Amino acid sequence: WLRQSGLVMLLPHGYDGAGAEHSSCRVERYLQMVEEDPHHIPPMGHDERTQIQKANWQIINCSTPANYFHCLRRQIHRDFRKPMVVVAPKNLLRNKRAVSSVKDMGPGTLFHRAFDEADENIRNNPGNVKTLVFCTGQIYYELVGERENLGRDDVAIVRLEQIAPFAFDKVAKYCAKYENAEVVWAQQEPKNMGAYSYVTPRMMTATRELNKVEKRPRFVGRMVSSAPATGMSKIHKKEYSDIMDGVFLRPED
Repeated sequence: WLRQSGLVMLLPHGYDGAGAEHSSCRVERYLQMVEEDPHHIPPMGHDERTQIQKANWQIINCSTPANYFHCLRRQIHRDFRKPMVVVAPKNLLRNKRAVSSVKDMGPGTLFHRAFDEADENIRNNPGNVKTLVFCTGQIYYELVGERENLGRDDVAIVRLEQIAPFAFDKVAKYCAKYENAEVVWAQQEPKNMGAYSYVTPRMMTATRELNKVEKRPRFVGRMVSSAPATGMSKIHKKEYSDIMDGVFLRPED
């Protein structure tokens, strides 16, 4: 008792069609235990942000080697300790898009709780964006690849690197930037798993309290299920295709 813990848990998590035991670290269970009020926004200023000190732990899903480096460095460099759960897709070890330069880890660089759209053309023309997709982890690269295949420039993809404590300020900022866009939460997991139930009320709170225009994200992911994932390749590919269609094609009325 009365001891700070800096425990770091690296939990494999990513849907590649290998079955339930190899797909999910049950991130929703860790998020359910986050001690954070979804309807209250704490002070978010850089010099006054105490959100992490008051939280019981951190849930991270990094999409770049540099951000992974920074989250580990931050864990040691702080003058306090908090446990950290790192959702770590093994797929990204082989993904040629998931790379960082040494410069990204050099002086003046730091951990990013969220990343704006990476494509400069889309990022600099927010008025043309019709769909704003929030996601985390491995699915980001799958969405980017599909967007390139379709030649779409009206879909912006924002990555939440730190799922908890929640980046209320960042979510509100990007929703305000792409103000004309429909907001979507995309994930690999079934609807009753993953981060959806955690992020939804917080995204609504962020947009309502900070932007004065509440936005509820439309869910895109796998259907509700008792099992985390299928082990059948054919079903996995169909579910993957449905997720891509849900993001890039408007649903039928």
